[in-house]
Amino acid sequence: MLSKLEQTRQKYAGQHSAIDAFLDARQTLLVEYMKLAGLSAQRSKARSLPCCDAITGFCDLLVDYVSAGHFEIYDHVMHAYENAKGEQLELAQSIYPKLRACTDFALRFNDKYADAQEDELLSLDEDLNRLGPVLEERFRQEDQLVKALQLLEQLTAPTQ
Repeated sequence: MLSKLEQTRQKYAGQHSAIDAFLDARQTLLVEYMKLAGLSAQRSKARSLPCCDAITGFCDLLVDYVSAGHFEIYDHVMHAYENAKGEQLELAQSIYPKLRACTDFALRFNDKYADAQEDELLSLDEDLNRLGPVLEERFRQEDQLVKALQLLEQLTAPTQ
């Protein structure tokens, strides 16, 4: 997921400050996800559950990220499409339900673990394993929105 993020960053960096900030937030979320899921040296060596504070911090990042996706990035894209017709608008409308499903999953994860105590963490690894593909799908859909936004702006840019 980090290599795909780097590809996206290389492709779209510097085009919109909102997108740059969003990609930075995605990177932070991914790094914390990898730590919790045991994909980093820290947790794989310890072979124990992460502390509750780390899980709470990750849940905060997760909610912030999915919220930004809906209330900043998606709204920004839809605003750009307000005057557009055709495929781009249909693309945005087809992606939104998929983003919504990912958001719902992330919010359920947050509800389960944001304030969890150690004895409530027995299914954390299993839920993290389910969350990974959900996040990956969300990133793929977000990238489609960003790509469509870029195409739309190229089509509507004033010619010189």
